[in-house]
Amino acid sequence: MRALLLSVFIMTLALKASPARPINPPASEFPPVSAWLNATELSLSRLRGRKVVVIAFINPTSINSVRVLPALHAWFDRYSLSQVMVIGVLTPDLNFHREAVWAKKLLKRYGVDYPVILDSDRRIWKAYGNEGWPALYLIDQHGRIVFDRLGEGGYQEFEKELRLALADLIGVAALPPATAIVDSPQRECGSITPEISLGARPGAKPPLSLDKDRSVRRSLIVEARDSETAHHGRWDTSPDGLRLAQTNKTQSAFFRVVYHAAQALAVMSPAETGTTRVFIKQDDLWLHEGNKGNDIQFDDDGRSYVLLDSPRLYDLTRDSIHTPHELFLIPDRQGTTVHGFSFSDACVVTTLP
Repeated sequence: MRALLLSVFIMTLALKASPARPINPPASEFPPVSAWLNATELSLSRLRGRKVVVIAFINPTSINSVRVLPALHAWFDRYSLSQVMVIGVLTPDLNFHREAVWAKKLLKRYGVDYPVILDSDRRIWKAYGNEGWPALYLIDQHGRIVFDRLGEGGYQEFEKELRLALADLIGVAALPPATAIVDSPQRECGSITPEISLGARPGAKPPLSLDKDRSVRRSLIVEARDSETAHHGRWDTSPDGLRLAQTNKTQSAFFRVVYHAAQALAVMSPAETGTTRVFIKQDDLWLHEGNKGNDIQFDDDGRSYVLLDSPRLYDLTRDSIHTPHELFLIPDRQGTTVHGFSFSDACVVTTLP
C-alpha cells in the first residue's frame, strides 16, 4: 500500500512539473490594418459566439495550395448559411504576393469568393506559428483552435471536426448534409521531384551556369541530377528568382531543370510591359499534344510555348510515367523571371483554370 501511495505521489509531482499547454488555445486576432479581398474588415472577436471559422493559409502560386481550394470552396458553399466563415490568409512567399490588385485578379481566376486577408508583414503567420502551405485551422464559437492540419488531404477528417464544432453552435438537427469532398485515393502514385525555389530566398539552391561546362553536365546520368537547375546566358539573381538579363532573339539563353513527375508547373513573371513567350522543350524536343500542359500553345512552326500574361503558376507538361526529364524554358524577352517549380504525381494531376 505504501509503495502504491509513493508511486501516485511521484506521478503527481511529474504532472505538476510538466509545462501546462492549453488543449484548445485561443486563436490570434487579425491585425487591424490589413488589406481584405472579397469582404470588408473582419475580426475574430466580432465572430465569436456567432460563427465557426476556418482559417486557411494559402499560396496561389504553389500547386499544393491550389489543390486545397476545391475543398475550401465546397465548405464555403455548403456551410456559409449555417454560421461557418471561411477566411483565406495570403502570406507572401514572393514580393508580388503583396500586391492587392494581383491577388484579387488571380483569386478570381481560381473562383475564390470567400474573404481573404493579405498578411503582407507575416504577422498572422507568426501569430499562429504556421509552418507551410496549405494549412487549415478550425476555430469554434468560443474563439479556440480546436483542430488544425498542415498540408494536403485529410479533408473528410477536417469536415467531421467542423461539423462537431458547428453542431455545438446551431445544434445537430440544424446541420446541413456533409459535402462530397473526398481525399485522394490511397494508392501508389509514384515519387516526384520536390518543389524548387529560385533566387535569394531561404532554401533556394543556386543554379549551375552552363556557359562554360554545358557539355560536361549534359554527359552525366539524368537520374543522378534530380532537382538540378541550370542556366545558359545572362541571368540576374533577385530575391524572388532568376531574371533574364539579355535579349534573346536567337534563343541562346535558357533555363533548365531536371525533374521526374506526372506534371511539371513553373511560377514565372513576364517582362515589365506586355506579354512574354517562353518556349518550352522537354529533353531537347518540342512538346506535343500527348505531353503538353494546359497552358501550352503552338506557333505556326509547331514550337511549344507558354504565353505569360501575369505573374502566376503555369501548367507546362504531362508525363504518363515518372521517368527523369530535362525541361528547357527559353524566354523571348529580356526581363522574364523564373521563380520556381511545382510538381504533381499521377494521382493529383491538376488542370489550372
